[in-house]
Amino acid sequence: MRVLIILLLACVGIASAGEQTRSVGMAPPASGERRVALVIGNSAYKEAPLKNPVNDAHDVASALRKLGFEVIEKTNVAQKEMNRAIVQFGEKLNTGTVALFYYAGHGMQVKGKNYLIPVDAQIQSEASVRSEAVDVDSVLDQLTVSSLNIVILDACRNNPFERRFRSMGGGLAQMDAPKGSLIAYATAPGKTAADGESRNGLYTQELLKHIQTPGLPLESVFKRVRVGVMTASGEAQMPWETSSLTGEFFFRPVAGAMPRPVQEISLPAASSANEESYWRSIEHSSDTADFDAYLRNYPNGSYTTLAITAQQKLLSETATAIVISGTWNPEHVPGQVYIFPDGSCTYKGFLIVTIGCKWSLTDPAKREFTLVWNHGYTDVVNLSADGQRLIGKNNVGDPVAFVRNK
Repeated sequence: MRVLIILLLACVGIASAGEQTRSVGMAPPASGERRVALVIGNSAYKEAPLKNPVNDAHDVASALRKLGFEVIEKTNVAQKEMNRAIVQFGEKLNTGTVALFYYAGHGMQVKGKNYLIPVDAQIQSEASVRSEAVDVDSVLDQLTVSSLNIVILDACRNNPFERRFRSMGGGLAQMDAPKGSLIAYATAPGKTAADGESRNGLYTQELLKHIQTPGLPLESVFKRVRVGVMTASGEAQMPWETSSLTGEFFFRPVAGAMPRPVQEISLPAASSANEESYWRSIEHSSDTADFDAYLRNYPNGSYTTLAITAQQKLLSETATAIVISGTWNPEHVPGQVYIFPDGSCTYKGFLIVTIGCKWSLTDPAKREFTLVWNHGYTDVVNLSADGQRLIGKNNVGDPVAFVRNK
């Protein structure tokens, strides 16, 4: 099986300068496949330098070498060197290669497209992003030899470019996972991650804890990382994944046997009997909080997959139940907004002005919706208790409000 793993982590803090490039090979792991990784960490930005990315890159590269990866490691690199490294990485890949791309540094989204920011980027306008940054899509284009892709994206909270352009949203944009792929975000798409206060950013810190666990499947690694990040952040930061995986991959297979997940981690009082009893008490619940509690107490329990499935089903049903489809009258601009059940929406104003958008339910508990408009604005609004008003702000801080057309 060919496996491609891509991790992109943008973290925050204060920079360390300088550039390092190292390529170190190791013998393949017990599973026998060839493993190749490109690890990039950018900290030394002139605007809003970062503390964690270089540390993250060094530590991830070290962990990957122990796991049998041939690692190309680069830190504080300019755009030309980033592009060259990506091409070099792509040239090393072939059928049967496990490929891993890791990026720590500034990242941004513009009009729904994600970009990685080199340390020499001089971004003064929206148009300059395309010439100064590295398009994530161009990275994926280099990695077509692999049939399984994993992408992890994490955007900084203090992105220095975020407020310069109206079409630039917070965090990174969600991307659809192609067939045989997993895309993981260090926080929910469109949201931003917590600052790193220690040597590593919170997400990388949790990744390093679990990536070397023997016999732990790839998706279980990310599940444990998610639980760790949510616990450490008080659930303020929730890693997110979309997946179309069809096979298994183990960073550290169990030698001489088919790898199996390690034993579940549970709280001291959480015996298997208690777990089953607890699960039976909530398995038909209509409250997502019940499944959140189960996953916190039994992050690798016997019913974890069922809990996640039930939770996602309830969230989907909640999105349908919290109905915003229909016609709305905006109070901040003349015209009407048509919101459709399929996640699309359209503004029609005077002088035959028409603007399209996409909407999503981003926080069911707060009845919060996000409307991403094609002309660059993003509205984050909350549905009133009576279901008749949408009230919030756009991405430049202006108040917005919509009243349901009766």
